[in-house]
Amino acid sequence: MRLAIVSHIPVYPTTAGNRARVLGLIQALQGLGHEVLFIQIPSGPYDAAESVARHEALVGRGNYYDLTRLSRPARLAKWLKVFPVRAVSRLSKAVGIDTPWRHWRPLDSHISPETVRAAQAIIVARGCDVCLVEYVFHSAVLVGLPGSVRTLIDTHDQFSNRHVGYAANGLGDAYWISLRPKAERRGLMRADGVLAIQDDEAQAFTRMLQGQPSPPLVRVVSHFLPDIEPRTDRGPPHRAAFVASSNSANTHALGLFLQRGLPEVLRRDPAFRLILAGGICGEVPDHPQMDKIGRFEQLGDVFARAPVSLNPVLSGSGISVKALESLAAGVPVIATETGARGLGALAGEALRILPDGDWAAYAEALTALTLDPARCARAGEQARVAAADWNERQRVGLEELLGDGAARARRT
Repeated sequence: MRLAIVSHIPVYPTTAGNRARVLGLIQALQGLGHEVLFIQIPSGPYDAAESVARHEALVGRGNYYDLTRLSRPARLAKWLKVFPVRAVSRLSKAVGIDTPWRHWRPLDSHISPETVRAAQAIIVARGCDVCLVEYVFHSAVLVGLPGSVRTLIDTHDQFSNRHVGYAANGLGDAYWISLRPKAERRGLMRADGVLAIQDDEAQAFTRMLQGQPSPPLVRVVSHFLPDIEPRTDRGPPHRAAFVASSNSANTHALGLFLQRGLPEVLRRDPAFRLILAGGICGEVPDHPQMDKIGRFEQLGDVFARAPVSLNPVLSGSGISVKALESLAAGVPVIATETGARGLGALAGEALRILPDGDWAAYAEALTALTLDPARCARAGEQARVAAADWNERQRVGLEELLGDGAARARRT
C-alpha cells in the first residue's frame, strides 16, 4: 500500500524520542512492504527539516514534501487561534488565579486550513491508501479525505488535562500542550484507527470513546526498535550512561540523581562515573563524577563508554524510548517506575524497575551490574532478546490497524 505520514517533526537528526518513534514507524512500514510518503507540516520550533537529502534517502526521491513555509495570512490565522488562550494564561498568572482555561488549547490551534488543504491535495494526487497523522492535534488533516483512504492517528501521548500531572511534579508549564477531554475525543473520532503508545493509554482512549457512534479501532503500537549491531566491547566497568534530550523532565531527573542517587552509588562503587549523552549536556552544569559526550551519531558509540543505561526520570508520559533503544543495543537498563512507563512486561534482569524516589534501591540495582561485569554481560544478552520480542508485538498491532488491505497486500 501507499501510506502518507503527516508530521510536524522531522526524523533527522534523531535527537528526541518523538523523532525516533516516527523514524521507527516509517522503517517498520517499509519492512512490511509499503511505500511511505513523508509530509512535513509547520508547528513551532520544528518548522525546518534538518536535512532534505536524508529524508529523501529514507522514503525515496519524490516522496518527501516540505509544507513548512506558510503564507503570511496563514501564519496570522494560526497566531490568532492561540492568542486568546495565551492572553488568558498571562492574565491569570498576573492576578494569581489558576484556571484550566489558561492551560487548554483548542484542538486545531496547531494547524492552519492552508496546511490541511495542501496535505490533502498530496494525499489525493498520489492515490494514498492510508493517511497517518502524528499527534491528535493535527487530526484536521483527516477531515474530508476520500472514503477510500484509511485514516490513522499516532497519538504519542494522552493530552487530556496534561498540565495536571506536570504541575503535580513541580514542572509548571513544561507540559507543552493540554487539551480538554472532549476536544481530544473529537480528534480521535476523526480516524478509523488510533495508535496508542502503551496499554494504559489504549485503555484510556477506549474509555473515552465508549458510547460514540462507530468509534475508531484502538491498538497498542509502541516504539519500533532499530536494528543496532551489538558491540563486542561492552565498555569499561564502573560506568553507566544517561542518554537524554534537553527537556525539563530529564534535567530535573539528572539533578535529583546527582544530589541523592549518586552518593548512594559511590558508597557502594567508589570508582563509578556517569556518562551523559545527548542534548541535555548543554543544559546542565559540569560535575566531577560526570563525563559529557554531547550529541552522538550512533547509540553504540555511547555504550562503548558505559555498559549500563540509566533512566531515572520522575515525571513525563508516553513510552520511554531511551529505555527501549538501550535494550535494542544490548544494554541493561536501570529505571524508575516513571522511567519504565509502559514497559512493565519487560521487567527482569535486563530492565530493573525501581520505585520513584527510592535512591538506595536504585543505587543497589545499578551497582549490582557495575561491580559484576559477567552479570552485566548476561543482562545485555537478555536485553536483545526482549527487544526482538517487543518489535514483533508492535508489528502485529500495526497490521491490525492498517486493516484488511495490508493483509491482502502481503499475500500478493
